[in-house]
This record gives sequence, C-alpha cells and structure tokens, in this order.
Amino acid sequence: MSALSAARTAARRDLLSVLGAGARTEWRTCFSTDGSEEPTGVAPVCPDEGHEEDDGSVYVCCPEPVIEADSHTMAAYLAALLNADRGAS
Repeated sequence: MSALSAARTAARRDLLSVLGAGARTEWRTCFSTDGSEEPTGVAPVCPDEGHEEDDGSVYVCCPEPVIEADSHTMAAYLAALLNADRGAS
C-alpha cells in the first residue's frame, strides 16, 4: 500500500468515527477562525435549508468536524481532496 493510500485509509477511518459509518459527506471551505478574510477551514456541507450554499460561516446547525487548514488555498485543496474521496472504499 502506498503512503497516499495508507493516509487516505486512516483519514477515512477517523472521519467515519465522527460522521458515522456509511457517511458520504460533501465538504466545503469555511471560516473556522474569527477575523480571517478568506475561509481557512473545511467542514461538512450544512444540510439546514436556511444555510445558503455560498455562506462559509459555521453555525450550530452545521455538522462537525471543522478542520482548520491555516490558509484559504490549503482549505480549498483539502475540501477538493475530501470530496474526491467521497464514496471510496
């Protein structure tokens, strides 16, 4: 198993322990720290109908985990990776 495959397997296991088995969570960038100009974190897409898709804020209705990535470019990359891995076994 490659290092990338091992990392994906471990991350998937960790995320499923938080999100629940069988979760096919879609990810988004979010504002995970106060005062940042760009979204520097990632979080699952909020299922609440009142939460607009382009709103990067995190509210009490939003599912966890919120993962801080420290930069908006890294957050976008991490969200893209997590979404690419959705449904992978």
